[in-house]
Amino acid sequence: MSERIWSDEQNAIFTHFEDRNAGHLTIIARAGTGKTTTIIEGVNRAPETSILLAAFNKKIATELTERIANPHAEAKTLHALGFALVRRFWNGVRVATNTKDRVNDLTDRATLAEYQRQVAEYRASGFGQGPRQCPDEVKALVGNLHSKAREINPLATNPDELIDLALTFECVPGDSWAAEGFDLAYVCRAAVKAMELAAASKPATGIDFSDMIFLPVRNGWVLPMYDLVVVDEAQDMTLAQLIIAEGVLRKGGRLVVVGDDRQAIYAFRGADSESLGRLTTKLGSTVLGLKTTYRCGKAIVALAQEFVPDFRANETNPEGEVLNLGFDKLVASAEYGDFVLSRVNAPLVSIAMSLLRNGKRARIAGRDIGASLKALIRKLSSGKASSSLPVLTDRVMAWRDKEINRLLKLNREERVEGVHDQAETLLELIEASTSVSDLENRIDVLFTDDGLGAAGVVTCSSVHRSKGLEANRVFVLAKTLRARNQEELNIQYVAITRAKMTLVMVHDAAPVA
Repeated sequence: MSERIWSDEQNAIFTHFEDRNAGHLTIIARAGTGKTTTIIEGVNRAPETSILLAAFNKKIATELTERIANPHAEAKTLHALGFALVRRFWNGVRVATNTKDRVNDLTDRATLAEYQRQVAEYRASGFGQGPRQCPDEVKALVGNLHSKAREINPLATNPDELIDLALTFECVPGDSWAAEGFDLAYVCRAAVKAMELAAASKPATGIDFSDMIFLPVRNGWVLPMYDLVVVDEAQDMTLAQLIIAEGVLRKGGRLVVVGDDRQAIYAFRGADSESLGRLTTKLGSTVLGLKTTYRCGKAIVALAQEFVPDFRANETNPEGEVLNLGFDKLVASAEYGDFVLSRVNAPLVSIAMSLLRNGKRARIAGRDIGASLKALIRKLSSGKASSSLPVLTDRVMAWRDKEINRLLKLNREERVEGVHDQAETLLELIEASTSVSDLENRIDVLFTDDGLGAAGVVTCSSVHRSKGLEANRVFVLAKTLRARNQEELNIQYVAITRAKMTLVMVHDAAPVA
C-alpha cells in the first residue's frame, strides 16, 4: 500500500502537533478540507501521554475512537467528560432512568419556593389576592427553561439573564396565565431557583443531560486532567462547553481549537460564534489553516469565494457546475439522493408534499421540529371545544400574530422570523391534511432524522440541519436566503458548500436565459 501524500497545509499542522513546546493552536478548517482526517493524524503523532479529543456529539466521538491509533488519546463528548467530573464530587451518582424525573423534581421544588415567597409577601402586606400554586402548563415552561439554561447559561443567577433563552425556546406563558401572575418574569425567576437547587445537593433520582455541563461549571468542579486538548467544531460549542474544555487542560498543556468561523450559524441556540477568535486572542495561539476543499467542484468553490475569499479548490477537483432553475421545475428535476435546502422550514413542506404526490419519496430533516409542531397543536387545542382543521387554522394565525406583537413590544425583532416560520410550516401542513389526526400522522412521516441523504429519498432540509452533510447535487431556495448580517452570510456559505458536483439555485421565476 502506497504511503499517503499530505498537503502542505496538513504537514504544517502535523509539525505543530509533533512539537509539545509549540504552544496552543487554532486551525481554521473550511468546508470539505479533510479536517477530521487531519485532526486524527495530528493526534496520532502528538507526544503527550494524556490527550483528549473533544467531539461535538456521541456519534462523532464513536467514529473518532475507532480511528485514533494513539494509545494515549481518547475521544469524548464534553457531556461525557462533564459526567466524569460530576462523579468525582458526587460519588456514585447516576444518570436518571427517566430524565423527566430530574426536571420535574427541580420544577416542583422551585415553583413551591416561589409560592411560599409569595405567600409570605401576601401575609406581610395583606393586600391583593392571595397567591395560587403554579399550574401544570406553566410548570412545563419552567422545566424546559431551566433545562436549557443549565446547559447553555449555567452561571446565570439573575432572572433577566434567562429572557433570551425563554424567547428562543418558547418558554413564554400565554396572556391568560400572565394575567394571573404567571408571566415571563415568573418563569425566569422559577428557573433560576431550579438552577440553584440543582447545584446544591446530590439528587436521589440521578442527574440529567443538562447537569453534565451545568454542575462542573456552576460548582467549579472542572479539574486539570490532560496535557493536550483538541476541541473540534469549536464554533458550535456553547461558552459553558468551552469552559470545560479549557479547564481540563493541565498547566503548561496545549489547547488545539478546530473550527470554521464561517460555519458559525448556531448563535440562536447558545453556540459561542466568536469562540475561535476569542480563544485565539486569549491564548496567543498559532493560527494555521485548512483552506483547500476536496469536496466541492471548482465552479461551486468560485461562488463560495464571494463569501469566504480564502476558500479554494484542490487542483484535482472536478469542474462542477452552478445552475439556475425556476421554482416550477424543481419537483420534476429533483431525484433520489438530492438535497433541497431552505433558510426556513415552511417552503419545504409544500415541496415535500409535491414530491410525494409525484411518486418521489421525500423527507424533511428534523424529528424534533415535528415534535415541536405537534406540541403547538396540543397547546392550541388544549381546553378548546373544537379540534377541526378550520378552527385550528384560525388559532394558529391568532397565535402567530399575538406572538409577533409580543416580541416586537419586547424589542426582540430577531425572534419574529422563527415564530412566523413555525406558523407557516404548520399552516402548510394543515392545508394538505383532512383531519387533525391526519395532520399529526403527516408530521410523523415527513419529519425524521433517519436516512437523510440516502439514495432512495429526496432530502428536504433547512440549511442549519444540513451542516455536516453533503450531496452530489443540491438545490437551494434562493429567495429564502438573507444577507443582513455575518451569520446570514455564513448560512449561504454552508448551503453552497453542501454540493459536491452540481449546485442549483432555485428562483421563484424562471431564470432569464
